[in-house]
Amino acid sequence: MEVIQILNYTGNTDNNKILIPKAALFHDISCFGRCALSVIMPVIAVLKIQPIAIPTALFSTHTGGFENYSFLDLTGEMKKIIAHHDELNIKFDAVYSGFLGSNEQAEIISDFIKKQKQKNALIFIDPVMADGGKLYSLYSDEIKEKMINLIQYADVITPNITEAFFLLDMQYQKPPYNKNFVNNIIYRLMDLHFGIKTVIITSVELESGEYGVAYGERGGEIKYKFTKKYSVDYPGSGDIFSSIVCGYILNGHNYDTAVSAAVEYIDSVIRYTMECGTPVREGLAFEKFLGDLKGIHIL
Repeated sequence: MEVIQILNYTGNTDNNKILIPKAALFHDISCFGRCALSVIMPVIAVLKIQPIAIPTALFSTHTGGFENYSFLDLTGEMKKIIAHHDELNIKFDAVYSGFLGSNEQAEIISDFIKKQKQKNALIFIDPVMADGGKLYSLYSDEIKEKMINLIQYADVITPNITEAFFLLDMQYQKPPYNKNFVNNIIYRLMDLHFGIKTVIITSVELESGEYGVAYGERGGEIKYKFTKKYSVDYPGSGDIFSSIVCGYILNGHNYDTAVSAAVEYIDSVIRYTMECGTPVREGLAFEKFLGDLKGIHIL
C-alpha cells in the first residue's frame, strides 16, 4: 500500500503538527449483532481517523433476525451532544450519516452538515432505510422523504440497490439488471442535487451473472467492481463497506482504490465467517481481519 503524506492538510492542526482527522458518525448502537457503530467505529479508527459517535438510537440487538428487541430514540441526546461539541468548537474532517432514529433527526443532521460543509468537511451519507425491495420495519414513507432531502447535502452517497430505487421514488424492480439501467440510476441520483459528487451502489446483480458494486464520480465514467454472490446476506456488511470507503478517501486515496479495498475485504471476511459457522444474524466476524486494513500510512 502506498504511503500518503498530506501536504495540503488545513484542518486539525496545532503548532504545525498534523493531528488525527476527526469523523462525526451519526448512526445507531446495536448492543448485540455486528452492525452500525459497533463496526463503523473500529474500522474508522484502524484507518487512523478519530471516530466521534453521535448515536441516533440504542437497540438491544439489530433488527435483522431478532425479535423483541429494545429501541430507544436518542433524538434529545443528539441535540445535547451537538450543542456540547459546538461549545468545544470541534472541527470535523468528515460527517458520516447512516440510520435515523426519528424524522426530526434528518433536520438536526442537515443543520449540522451545513455548518461542517462550510468548514470543508467530507459529507458521506449511507441512506440506511431499505433492503430486498422493502423499507425497514421501523421506517415509514415519511422517513424516506426525509432521507431524500438529507442526501442533497452529501458529497458521497452509498445506497444499496433497493435504497437507490426509493431515493428516486421508482417502483422497485427485482434483479438482475443491465448495465445501462444501473448507469442511468447513478446519473439520476447525481441529478438529485449538484453537490453530490460520487454515487456508490452496492448489491448490484447484472443479467450477465456478475454481482458487486457500481460507482461513478460526477463527470466520469460508471465503473464496476465485482465479487462472488454468496447465499447468505450478513447484517452490517454495508456498514463495514461504507466505513472502509470513507476511511480510504479521508486518507487521500481515489475511489477506485477505496471501492476495491472495501469489496475485497468484505469478500474475504464473508468466506471466513461462513467457514466459522457464525450465525448470520450475528454479522460478519470481521475482528480478526481489522489488521488487514492497516496498510494506510500517514506521515
